[in-house]
Amino acid sequence: MRRAQLLSIACCMAALSTPAAAADIRVLATGVYASSLRDLAAPFERQTGDHIVLTITNAGGVLAKLAAHEDADVVMTASAGVDTLVARDDVRAETKVEVARMRLGAAVKSGTALPDLTGEAPLRAALLAAPAVAYIDPKGGGTSGAYFDGMLARLGVADAVHAKAVLCATGADVAAAVASGRAALGLTQASELLDVPGLAFAGFLPEAVNAITPYAAAVTTRTRNPREALSFIAFVTGPTGSDRLKKAGWDVGPR
Repeated sequence: MRRAQLLSIACCMAALSTPAAAADIRVLATGVYASSLRDLAAPFERQTGDHIVLTITNAGGVLAKLAAHEDADVVMTASAGVDTLVARDDVRAETKVEVARMRLGAAVKSGTALPDLTGEAPLRAALLAAPAVAYIDPKGGGTSGAYFDGMLARLGVADAVHAKAVLCATGADVAAAVASGRAALGLTQASELLDVPGLAFAGFLPEAVNAITPYAAAVTTRTRNPREALSFIAFVTGPTGSDRLKKAGWDVGPR
């Protein structure tokens, strides 16, 4: 988190009343955050006495849940998604903080030879060789689905991969498809493929065809716990959270 963002959060927190008791902080996040937030919930709870209630969905699900006025205190999704929520008055613009950036990666089932991802030609060969390829459904509301369709077209393998695609709603579904053997190769945000039982992370996609997506967090306009929500965002973007994010493959900028 940049210094200005830290100061902004501190000012927001100072302006809010002190809570009378421990709070349930409802965090609505996309799957790219899932493993990190699950690991960070316990140390945050020990430090504050508050309790994290985590809901994981895809980017489209975040927008839909808030449009349906589902309860949430913190939203964590792509930065562009947060901007959409600001425009809809679902989150507070002044609380938006960039968390980190994520790249796309690939994985195979544990014990399987890792594909060569050193360039466009090796990636094209890996996609053509795989009997089935799992990735996010472009029509399902996930952040990376539409991007993958464009990437496949650029590589000249769209028709071949579409014929054997295992389309998934979330990155967790991509991981499950590969671990179960339904797909030989899985593509999604890298953090959703790292340290997953039954998977071997093959690496990030080649830089020429990769996408670096900035992700952000913000406090909702309907929260009943604004101070605690800001506290959780500050924890995730602080030293403990940043270390965990780096282990999950995130590009964490200077704080």
